[in-house]
Amino acid sequence: MIHFGIIQPIFAQSTLYRDSVTVKVKPAYDSVGKLHRKIFGENYRKEYAAETRLPVLKIGEISGGLKVIQRGGGNQTRSLRLKDAQGNEWTLRSVEKYPEVLLPPNLRETFLKKIIKDNMSAQHPFSALIVPHLAEAILAPHSLPVIGWVAKDQGLGEFENEFAGTVCLLEKREPLGSSDNTAKMMRKLREDNHISYDSELYLKLKCLDILIGDWDRHDDQWRWRLVQSGKTMTYVPIPRDRDQVFFRSDGKIQRYAQRSWFLPMMQGYERNIKNINWYLWEGREINAKWFSAISQESWNATVDDFCAAMTDQVLESALKQLPEPGYTARHGQLLDQLRKRRTAMPELMREYYHFFNRIVDVELSDKSERISIDGLPDGRLSVTVHHIGQTKSPTFLRVFDPDITREIRVFMHEGKDLLSINNSTSSIKIRVVGGQEEKKYSIDTLKSQVKLYIPKNGYVSQVNSKNNLSVYRSDDSSNLAYRAKDVYRRHLLFPAFEYNDDDGIAVGIGLKIINPGFRKTPYGNSQSFSFLNSFRSSALKLYYSGEWIKVISGADLTVHASIFAPSNTQNFFGLGNQTNFDESKDNIVFYRVRFNLYELNTALRWRSKKSSFSVGPSFQYYNFRPGPNEGRFISIPENLHSSDSANVAQEKIYAGVTLKYSLDSRDNDILPSRGILLDLKLTANAGFNQNSNDYGQLNASVAYHLKLDAAATVVIAERVGGGLTAGKPAFFQAQCLGGQRNLVGYRQYRFAGEQSLFNNLELRWKLGSLVNYVLPGQIGVLGLYDVGRVWKRGEQSSVFHHGVGGGLYFAPASLSLVKIAASYSKEGWYPYFTFVLKY
Repeated sequence: MIHFGIIQPIFAQSTLYRDSVTVKVKPAYDSVGKLHRKIFGENYRKEYAAETRLPVLKIGEISGGLKVIQRGGGNQTRSLRLKDAQGNEWTLRSVEKYPEVLLPPNLRETFLKKIIKDNMSAQHPFSALIVPHLAEAILAPHSLPVIGWVAKDQGLGEFENEFAGTVCLLEKREPLGSSDNTAKMMRKLREDNHISYDSELYLKLKCLDILIGDWDRHDDQWRWRLVQSGKTMTYVPIPRDRDQVFFRSDGKIQRYAQRSWFLPMMQGYERNIKNINWYLWEGREINAKWFSAISQESWNATVDDFCAAMTDQVLESALKQLPEPGYTARHGQLLDQLRKRRTAMPELMREYYHFFNRIVDVELSDKSERISIDGLPDGRLSVTVHHIGQTKSPTFLRVFDPDITREIRVFMHEGKDLLSINNSTSSIKIRVVGGQEEKKYSIDTLKSQVKLYIPKNGYVSQVNSKNNLSVYRSDDSSNLAYRAKDVYRRHLLFPAFEYNDDDGIAVGIGLKIINPGFRKTPYGNSQSFSFLNSFRSSALKLYYSGEWIKVISGADLTVHASIFAPSNTQNFFGLGNQTNFDESKDNIVFYRVRFNLYELNTALRWRSKKSSFSVGPSFQYYNFRPGPNEGRFISIPENLHSSDSANVAQEKIYAGVTLKYSLDSRDNDILPSRGILLDLKLTANAGFNQNSNDYGQLNASVAYHLKLDAAATVVIAERVGGGLTAGKPAFFQAQCLGGQRNLVGYRQYRFAGEQSLFNNLELRWKLGSLVNYVLPGQIGVLGLYDVGRVWKRGEQSSVFHHGVGGGLYFAPASLSLVKIAASYSKEGWYPYFTFVLKY
């Protein structure tokens, strides 16, 4: 590791900052009431509102005079890049944050702007000042910032009015001299394997992040200095922008945001870290590269060294850099938390080591290299990388333990590389991604799975264990590209809500779990669980949906299951296009059927950019509930006219196959203004008991969206669909029309038959983009006209049923769609409310 002594002060404070001023950084943060503090947190409101004496920053007198080069590129701060007389660059950025730029443009003038702005009180205004003393204790490079009040100065140029009279942080942009950004550093490491990197120092700096609560260490928060020592070139990490040090989140809103389905990495400094894995989420691609070569022994020793360096004296010295009165007010609290995190550090980092090393990326360079992967007698796996023609001084050497690591991914780039695998002992899975240029692969004696991704002309010179070897040959760039590992599981909790005149208000909730996969887009697999409960009918609907991406010869595996029980309700008025609806029969209850329905559909699915095709088995189980149906329409066999009229109360079991095809060219799945959506579904089911009949169905619909002007103020949506039936389906399997799905102005499932045809016309007129303080979005009116009918064998009818409607729609922030509409037909008025969430 390259060591750095104490960096000399970058300015002489005694001469340049002899003037000082007493200021309040942001007193508005402390003007809120008790309820606001409880909901959004106490945070550091007192520090922002306290009168604090700070040095005066006279730009024209610092380092021979600073001149503005350009406005800085920070997202949340206002910043300037300056240059001194010696050509060194400096950064001046506001202590006050302006985070509304992080919001989508259509949310920046809403209540969210005030909330996110207020949340900046969770950042300590002066905490960046403590970092130099802590960094020096581990001999790490750092800047030496000063926080002060900016005086008027001609050196600020056109930005004088914006920055003069504000509290800002000033520091050298590159305190060690020229350095690279993260992207350039990564590119150089790939281009040249003679360049190494100080991973132990980087690990210590990650420990420092944890110690001081700086969770937001993304790629742009680092610079990388290339240091030469003899013939060795080594990258050294230089952290910057320490805005999140001591970040607090003691409000109810922040606590909710830190749940695993929202912002689990944002864990406040006022308490212990609950999930270290998500805490180190930012910078995960850097971690994948820089941590790949660190053994567990070296890891633990480095963490222990860090903790030993953080003595109470060092911690005290760092805290003393905070100005009064904030130092006295927070000293005991901050020191106590620093000590707690120091104590917890070894266990936290051991936990993270086991988590992040489940999968390890070994990325090679564009130079020619020799890679040896060998199983050891104790079941561990050795990976060694040398320059071609050398046997000493490997560029990479690590032994992997199967109790920690379950998979290794070797990424080769350009160069004439040689790869050999000889593994008869280790169970660790191996993936090798061959890059361009000629390479040789020698595979021998495989105990574990080896997957080889190579060009079409790639040559595997020796294979003695073909059973565990899979070779994927393709010249497509996606087959040979490097993509950093993703080991994070995501959770998403979402609401469900709807209203119609049959079910009344129905509410529910859903949970979606997303797991990453190797080169899987958009994920490796996902599992969704949801339920919806109707208060009026007491009907409960449970849903499960699972997807595993590209698991069988490029095809996805999908599983969909639903349980409509124990109080499932469905309208049934008999089969036919002109069935009677006698509203005197205890209103709609007479036509409601209570039964339980269980469905399971699995399929293989092939996807392209805009279309998908799936085929797979399906299962259906029906169970009638005699008690709740007594005296109702369904209990009178002569009313039904269906194939199961005589045995409607008997259980039914079906199994078969379902094919689906979908084509979607819409420009937006929430509120489309152009494009086509085509859905086709073919089902063939066989009855598996004496009460169940064989049947088949074909259902199709196509919707076309057309905007009538460039701004999509008026949009027409035309949808045509229908279904055909062969065989003898049960009543609940009939082709149905009614409700907001396909025939407004009528009850759900109002008409049931063997064939169906419908046409839905929707005219949508945007009234405007509502810039509302609470919630922005597109708002408008809509008109509806539906027409359709069903057919039943033996029935003579030429009637088409018509329904019209209208209402309002609102698309909040383009993330969801709310529709409130009323529809009318000869059978009366029916209101609808629908809520659709984008994700």
